[in-house]
This record gives sequence, C-alpha cells and structure tokens, in this order.
Amino acid sequence: MSLKYPEKVFARMIRIVNGEEIFLFRKETQIQFGSSSKVLGAAIMTNPGSFSFKNSKEWNDFQKGNTVYSVFEAYDRPDLTMQNLIEVIREAHKRVGLNEPNGIVQIYNLSSIVESNKENVEHKHQKALQLLGKSSYYETHLLKEKFLTNEYEFVKVCNEFNFVIMGFVDKVFASKVSALTTWKENPSVCEKVVYARDNNGRLSHPRRWRTEGHLMEIAIEGLVEVLKSKVNLKLKGYTFLRWNGKYGREAKFVVKDNEHNLQSIFIPGRIQDLVWTSADLANVPELKEWSSFNNETVDNLDAVAF
Repeated sequence: MSLKYPEKVFARMIRIVNGEEIFLFRKETQIQFGSSSKVLGAAIMTNPGSFSFKNSKEWNDFQKGNTVYSVFEAYDRPDLTMQNLIEVIREAHKRVGLNEPNGIVQIYNLSSIVESNKENVEHKHQKALQLLGKSSYYETHLLKEKFLTNEYEFVKVCNEFNFVIMGFVDKVFASKVSALTTWKENPSVCEKVVYARDNNGRLSHPRRWRTEGHLMEIAIEGLVEVLKSKVNLKLKGYTFLRWNGKYGREAKFVVKDNEHNLQSIFIPGRIQDLVWTSADLANVPELKEWSSFNNETVDNLDAVAF
C-alpha cells in the first residue's frame, strides 16, 4: 500500500542538558520530494513542534538525555504541518502543468527550540537564550537563523529560492513576525513569497490549513502565481526530463520543448530523428525508470554533445 505522503524529512537535533531540564534544537530541516538534491524553495515558520524521529529506535533515549552523544540526525515522516506544505506544493505544481516536484524544500523557524505548546515557546526560547549566552561551547546562532534577524540577510537568502512560504503561530514572537511581514514586501522578494492571510490579517500558520481549507486554497493559489512566473521564464528552450544512464552513442534523453509543451526521445547528434508528441513520455512506465536529469535546460539541442 503506497503512502499518501512518501516524502521524507531530514533534520538534525542538538540536545543540551541543564540540570533536570533538556533543551532540543532542530536545525537543517528539509522536505525531500523525489530524488533530486536541487533546492526548490523554503518555508519560514515559528518553531519546531510535533515532528520527531518516531521510526528511529534511539530517538526516545536521545530526547530523554540517555545517550552519550548530543547530536541526532535522521530521516523520518512528515508531521501534520509538513503534510500541509506538501499538499500545497504538489497541488500548485499540478495546476501549473509542471511535473511532480523533485527536490528539497528547506524549513526555517524564528526559533529552533523544540516546543509543541505555543504558550511555552517564547518562555522556553528565552531560557535557552540565557543558557547559550553562558556557554563556551554553543553559540546563540544555534537558536536563531541569522538571515531572519535583519532585512538585508533576509532578502539575500530568499533570492536563492524559487518560492518562500511564510506562516506563523498567532501571538508568538509578535515583533519578529511584524518585521518579516514588512520585509516580505521588498521588491526583490515580494513576487516569490507565498502566504495565506486570515480574516484578522495574520499570516496563518500551515498547521491551520487542514482544518481551514480556504486558507490552504489561498496558499495554493499564491504558489501557483509564483510558479507561473517561473514557467514563463522558461518557455524557450528544451528541458531534459529523463536519461537512460548511458554515454556516447548509446545516450538517450526524454526532452521537452518548453515553448510548445511537447516531448520527444533525443539522441545527441541526431536531431533529425526527433519526433515530438503531446504524450507525457517522462512518465511512460518503461521510461519512468530512467534517471532524472534535474530538469536541466538548454537553448538549442544542436549544440548538445554527451
């Protein structure tokens, strides 16, 4: 039986024990779509909540402080918030006519402190900040992402992504959320930021999108508009969708004519053999097994040598 959410989530947890208190910090979190290592976009939220490594035997001992090591990293299944992000990203790609997303979506938070109760987040964040301030081993960047602390860094990092999804828990880190809400209007990034504003004018947290379906629809439509602009930029040229894994004269590719949305089997040096079709060759069973070519695009197939 296939999983509804086969996407895997990677994260790194850092543990600090302070007397009887245990602080967990989640860093470098990413949702893996397909097999490509290409970074597609990012999501910026409040703090790590319910995600855990349920399928890792050592996880329970680690979070209780019963291991000699203090760093834990693994892949696991997406939690509810991540599932909602996956739904939005998948559906937006579908509506724009793109293939299934294939790559990484990175997740960032205003605080990396792990806490599922929103009433405790800011208090625990401050306690962790004080603890890190006294530490000669850890630094405060363990708790905060540098690019979320000033507009210049925010714009610089966001420009690396095709899209940036934003949503926050109500009444938590209000001043930080207010700053980010302002920074997202910067002309350099405003056309790639995706959010679902609720009836109170707040950027709703993705956790709400399951129970408040109209917010998920707003987020989907927002991402559709962002992806449309990316598609329009790539209307010219040809995109390599699949590769048979061979070289020289035996190399074959599934390529797409971006302008006419047609596909063909392409053999380098034999452009005269191209036969274009509206069929989705990249997902034909016998060709779907070919390797992904990371959607590499070229302007002219005549110049391709492999």
